[in-house]
Amino acid sequence: MNTKTRYIPFVFALVLALSTLGIATSTALAQKPVKSEYQMSTTGVLTGVCTFDITNDSTNDVTEIDYFDQSGSLTRMEWHIVEQDTFTANGKSLVGIPFTFNVKVLFDSQGFMTHVYADGVTEKIWLPDGRLFISAGRVDFAAHGFPQYILSPDYGNPGNIAGFCAALAP
Repeated sequence: MNTKTRYIPFVFALVLALSTLGIATSTALAQKPVKSEYQMSTTGVLTGVCTFDITNDSTNDVTEIDYFDQSGSLTRMEWHIVEQDTFTANGKSLVGIPFTFNVKVLFDSQGFMTHVYADGVTEKIWLPDGRLFISAGRVDFAAHGFPQYILSPDYGNPGNIAGFCAALAP
């Protein structure tokens, strides 16, 4: 057996032991995360995307995991969401296709929300002309003042905004 091969099981066992110790130490410092699942519906107004305001009705299936520090303060929330939207303006409606995304919410030591990041699809809709409007990527809600809804991501594919607006135009 050559020298390099002989040490592989030892190195593997050492890495496994150290990683287990590291995990045990880090989890001992924090309280156990809390997982919950729920549904929610919201209605809001989407402004600044088209030359007119759009009502957005949203339904969401949410899996939420809350993380706490050793003192019990909330430090992070993670959501896995399946959402479907209906957009209405000028007597017309667009019903979206259900889409999935993940959200990470970070809190400072005083419990104030500092960042809300979303990754994944931000909208998916068949437009009346047969084209698929799809926007996907990463959104930093804090950079936008924590609005309720953002149609296009900061990074990624913004979607066919002109086609979306045309479908709801007067």
